[in-house]
Amino acid sequence: MWWLRARRAHTRLPMGFLMFTLLAAVVQDTPLFLPSIWSGGSEIVQAVTLVPLVLTSVLFDCLHTRLDAAENTGIRPVRFLDVLLTLGVVALAIAVGEVIAMVTGAASAETLGRNTAFLAGLTLLCGALFGKSAILVPALWPLIGVLFGMRGPGDAYPWTVLLEPPDTWYASTGALLMLAVGIGAHLLPPNRLARRAV
Repeated sequence: MWWLRARRAHTRLPMGFLMFTLLAAVVQDTPLFLPSIWSGGSEIVQAVTLVPLVLTSVLFDCLHTRLDAAENTGIRPVRFLDVLLTLGVVALAIAVGEVIAMVTGAASAETLGRNTAFLAGLTLLCGALFGKSAILVPALWPLIGVLFGMRGPGDAYPWTVLLEPPDTWYASTGALLMLAVGIGAHLLPPNRLARRAV
């Protein structure tokens, strides 16, 4: 309970999930037209690509609502609990995406779980390396992908992950790898990461 109250996850995450679910149900397969530098024009992106940012931003905020002195000197497995919280968020995002895809027929909703896993891993990694100041990196990743990650209209580079169709195996693999790397970085003691913000 101490950890849950310190993270404020019991109040913030339910609201984040409600907003995540409502947005995903509303936008479905709605296209967005965003500028792309490499393709030299506007790029059509599914609006649902941006929906996981709601959830991962709330998660980032929860994970960085910390009691540093108590957490760094205490014996409670706080970092392990953070990882369980992150995995729970990803699992629920996958379930929400599958239900919305099944009910509405919106194929793009199937990317919600994969994209949430990728952004959650990126959130953990950037948080471990740079602290609270890193919140903009996961938030800007979809825009970075659109601006610099398009080989041509509708053809994204594999590193973008978020812009790939739902059944793309290497995007799913990339999301799992990013989640694993983020978890590994988060579990390291703070003094092992030289650039971690105090």
